[in-house]
Amino acid sequence: MHIVVCIKQVADTNNVRWSKENNLLREGMLSILNPCDNWAIEYALEIKRKFKNVKITVFSMGPKQAKSVLEYALARGCDRGILLCDKAFAGSDTLSTGRILSTAIKKIAPDFNLILCGQYAQDGDTAQTGPTIAGFLNIPVISCVDEIVNCDGKISILKQNLAEGINIVEVQNPCLVCVLKGKGEIKPLYVRDYVRAQDLGIDVFNLENLGLNPSQTGILGSPTFVSKAFKLKHKRTEKTVENPEVFLSEILKNGGKIGE
Repeated sequence: MHIVVCIKQVADTNNVRWSKENNLLREGMLSILNPCDNWAIEYALEIKRKFKNVKITVFSMGPKQAKSVLEYALARGCDRGILLCDKAFAGSDTLSTGRILSTAIKKIAPDFNLILCGQYAQDGDTAQTGPTIAGFLNIPVISCVDEIVNCDGKISILKQNLAEGINIVEVQNPCLVCVLKGKGEIKPLYVRDYVRAQDLGIDVFNLENLGLNPSQTGILGSPTFVSKAFKLKHKRTEKTVENPEVFLSEILKNGGKIGE
């Protein structure tokens, strides 16, 4: 069985800095593995622990420093790391990103049975990249999955955590699954794990390697773009009340408005 995992290096939103014009200051910003993608790796490894002859190939698109998240994936127990790195990829929206990743998967891991992605990225929260990859590959996509009940290469049984409740889905492979953060904790790594990752190494592919046209990637291949990022400002006031029950009753009478 061949499992593909798509991961992304994102900005650590706990250390975001802003300019006077309310634009993100990316220089010197700390980068981390997208939290949902960490669980995509974990779900792939759970399958590998259950079945023999499971290979896990991890893809990431980004600058050279994105190698660190791939090295982490290899240290966790994945088998191959692929970095898609080219200046022509910069500025790609979810459509362009999905095109690049799907092209790479078809070229490098055409025998895949299952693709795992995080449900959403911490820096964009669009939840579009996974379904876009599936669209280009013409395979089923199942979102909001928080447990892979079983996956034997031919059939995947998945548990979705939806607003309406729990849903169990059975789907034929190959398919793409977008996962939510799982329960519990992911085990820490040791020095020997990173030594293993260094021995495996990372394979780098660019625009020419993938056979893509510059007009299909980056800003040129992106029909959408982010015009501005800004920090949400809240205006909050404090009020001390002696009788909370009466105070809340007045708020209800006033249609939710707080009187002076």
